[in-house]
Amino acid sequence: MSTVARYGRIRRHILDRRFWPQAAVAVGDDIRIVGESMITMARSVGTPCTRVVEAEHECDPAIGRQGESRRFCAVVVATVELVTPSHEGSGADIWLDSELDGCEPVAESVRLIGRHSSDAQCAFTLRPSPRRGELRAMLPTDIRAGDLLAFVVAEPVALHDIRRRSWHRERLL
Repeated sequence: MSTVARYGRIRRHILDRRFWPQAAVAVGDDIRIVGESMITMARSVGTPCTRVVEAEHECDPAIGRQGESRRFCAVVVATVELVTPSHEGSGADIWLDSELDGCEPVAESVRLIGRHSSDAQCAFTLRPSPRRGELRAMLPTDIRAGDLLAFVVAEPVALHDIRRRSWHRERLL
C-alpha cells in the first residue's frame, strides 16, 4: 500500500469539528462519545438511540449568559431499514427507523458506523423527514438495510421525539 493511499484511509476517519462535538472521536468504524462506543450503545439499547453531549465552540469568554460559548447537542444512532430509488429520479432514499421531523439533523455529519465501506460516495436523501428531499447526505454507495448511521442533531433531543410514532404512507409504496 502506498503512503498516499494509506494517508487517504486514515484521513477519512477524522471527524469534522464544525459539526461534531469535541468529545467525539472516530475509532476505526466506530464513534466514541466521552469514551462510550456508539455501536455498543446501539446494540445494547436498540435504535434509534441518542446521547446528549456538550458542544464546545470557541467564543469570547467575556460573553455573558445570553451568548454562552458552551451549549449542548445530541448524537443520534439510527438503523437503515430500506434503500429505495428516489422518486425524483436521481439518487436514492434511505429510510431510517427514526423520525427526523422530531429533530434537526446536521446533514454534513451523517456517517456510516459498524462496518468499513468502499470510498465511493454519493448523495442520499434521508427519510422520513418533514419534506421530501430535505435532508441529503453523502454516504458510501454500498449502504444497505441493517447499517447503522450516526449523526449530530443541533439541539438536544429526547428519545420520544425521534422514535417512530407516525404512519408514513411512503413506507408502503
